[in-house]
Amino acid sequence: MRVGDPPTIVGHECQRCGRCAFPPDPYGCERCGAGVDELDEIELAAAGVIHAIATVHRHHHARPETPFTVATIVLDDGIALKAVLTGDVSAAAIGSRVRGVAVPWETADDGTEVVDLRFEVADIGRGASG
Repeated sequence: MRVGDPPTIVGHECQRCGRCAFPPDPYGCERCGAGVDELDEIELAAAGVIHAIATVHRHHHARPETPFTVATIVLDDGIALKAVLTGDVSAAAIGSRVRGVAVPWETADDGTEVVDLRFEVADIGRGASG
């Protein structure tokens, strides 16, 4: 992820077949077998549509605190990913437009603020990123 307003997601695009991947493929293209040297880094807009949604009431980690809502989101660029929702999650439903937001997660030992990419329901047009 690149933090900005709006944040973007870093993925790979295959020069040979055009397949986009997130997370980036560290070994090469899964579709055509092109080597990692044939993958270009691309920025994907952190905007898309919810295709599945669930509320988590118990899990094995301290964070995020329960309950929290996760969604499968299909980005406008075609990539599907799972992410935690933030903001007014009661407005989230299958088909809802969402956009990425950088949420403070923790402060590293060197004072650097670590952020997490979450998604919030947004009234934005298809293909827009903010």
